[in-house]
Amino acid sequence: MNQEKNAGARIIILFFAIFLVGIGFSIIMPILPYYAESMGASAFQLGLLMMVYALCQFAFAPFWGAYSDKVGRKPLLIVGLIGISLTFILFALSTSLWMLFAARIAGGILSCATMPAAMAYVADSTSLEKRGKSMGLIGASMGMGMVFGPAIGGLLSHISLSLPFLVAGSLAAVNCLAVLLFLKESLPSINRIQSVKVKRAPLLKGLSSPLMIFFILMLLASIGESTNHGTCALFAEGKLGIGVADIGWVYTCAGIVAVFVQGIVVGRMIERYGEETTVKTGLAIMIFSFVLALNAFNLISLMVFMAVFSLGGGLIRPALTTAVSKRAKTQQGTTLGILQGYDSLGRAIGPALGGFLLDININYAYISAVVFSVLALSVLLLDGRREVAEEECPGLIE
Repeated sequence: MNQEKNAGARIIILFFAIFLVGIGFSIIMPILPYYAESMGASAFQLGLLMMVYALCQFAFAPFWGAYSDKVGRKPLLIVGLIGISLTFILFALSTSLWMLFAARIAGGILSCATMPAAMAYVADSTSLEKRGKSMGLIGASMGMGMVFGPAIGGLLSHISLSLPFLVAGSLAAVNCLAVLLFLKESLPSINRIQSVKVKRAPLLKGLSSPLMIFFILMLLASIGESTNHGTCALFAEGKLGIGVADIGWVYTCAGIVAVFVQGIVVGRMIERYGEETTVKTGLAIMIFSFVLALNAFNLISLMVFMAVFSLGGGLIRPALTTAVSKRAKTQQGTTLGILQGYDSLGRAIGPALGGFLLDININYAYISAVVFSVLALSVLLLDGRREVAEEECPGLIE
């Protein structure tokens, strides 16, 4: 009982840390497109700005995940928070577009250590029965941060477009210190990988494992989801004339829905219907949300779109993460790092493709988001014959 209490206390500290990450991340979401535009960026260049960050995460997340199996979760959480802080502070100090790209590259390499380590921390500290709920709460803590972040960012932007980045960077630095002082390691030394050299977990090898379907789903869903994150502000500005302050409230609305879904709904859905049905439901809702976006006509309609979008997206990622975590009983960091790698690859493709299409036609980005989301749902529906064995998945690393 005492051990369960200690694990619960550690999880609460982790949730608070992710909550602060959510605030820091979402503070800059309404600002970034306008900040980049002020330095001469086009919609396509904005997409590339998001793409390089995600590509760095794609390249390094599997390594950090595997490395956490060797050294523990806490050091990687600290590395990730340092990367987040570094990115935002460099952004605030940037005076030209190339400096924004340099900051994104540096931050992307380091910041992607955060989520694989956090998810592996939860897997270390929870039973299989409670894992879905706990993974949902990780998302909810991020969502809670995203409730406050956009509104704060919108308000700070009235003072200076660079101020939200300074605040976010400072918040990440304080968060790093809190994790260093108060969060205990979740992976005992006896359970760590003892190999001398840690290799980057091979993403292609993941496609030959029993978990292949989940990696493909994460990639396709992430492309659709990140297309919205990469183009929403410019879409709202170009189609509806909505500015930085109003788009901040749109993201706040999305954050409120995300908290509700990931904190209350997703864990119960996973327990009752299973991970795959939860993913199917989330994908169907997300497709509907993109159709709503194409028909948006004012600020309220855009807020409705983002609320529905958050409802669908809030079901997908925790369900996929839980499915992978349950089936990989060991090497949680490695396996979840591979999943994060495919997530990051999707987030590299989505914004760049969306920005390119947005420059051609205001509606094309969301049409592409519909296509990728429909592909993801089709893959899952057509793969109904598959049954993933409830056992450790070998062959993910050598």
